[in-house]
Amino acid sequence: MAIRNLILDMGNVLLSWEPWAFAMRAAGNEQDAGILFGALFNTAEWHLHDAGQIEDGELLRISLLRTPLRLHDTLKTLFEQWPFWMAPIPGADSFTKKAREAGLRLYLLSNAGTHFPKALEERDFYLWFDGMMVSAHEKVSKPDLRIFGRLCERFDLIPGECLFVDDLAENVEGAVKAGMAAHRFDGDFQKLEDKLRVFGVALS
Repeated sequence: MAIRNLILDMGNVLLSWEPWAFAMRAAGNEQDAGILFGALFNTAEWHLHDAGQIEDGELLRISLLRTPLRLHDTLKTLFEQWPFWMAPIPGADSFTKKAREAGLRLYLLSNAGTHFPKALEERDFYLWFDGMMVSAHEKVSKPDLRIFGRLCERFDLIPGECLFVDDLAENVEGAVKAGMAAHRFDGDFQKLEDKLRVFGVALS
């Protein structure tokens, strides 16, 4: 079956996911960055938030309880701003543009919080996408087969016509179980173009 739809992860496929770097940017030194990282990102609540099990306000409240008072304003800044600090993966903007020009429909499927997809609206690639699905809004996250099925149902996609791209092996395996072709991304868009060529899709 021909590939007509390209489903892309966000973190480390389109945008860099570097929580330690975000904490350093907010704190300005390693000691305080370690406190912020441990209070917000490196927690069970972070993953519950991605899965839509706790709201933004609750995640922030719990994170503040783990943070000394002198860093509360810094943590709040980190919490609000880190999505806008994600740098584009080199080649992502040009790849998505070429994929769209080649006739592929583009979709984003990301394990992420409720900041998204609003935080993506100013990104160059945003215009090329036909639809986006974020785990926190769906209250289910990759690699759960339900989120792949929900994406297909919502956007009227046939799994066998989809190529899913993610940097994590477990998510790639989930997509395959859901009936999609899949590619584990390692930062090299040329490899992804080669994979598409195998399916008869050539990017200019």
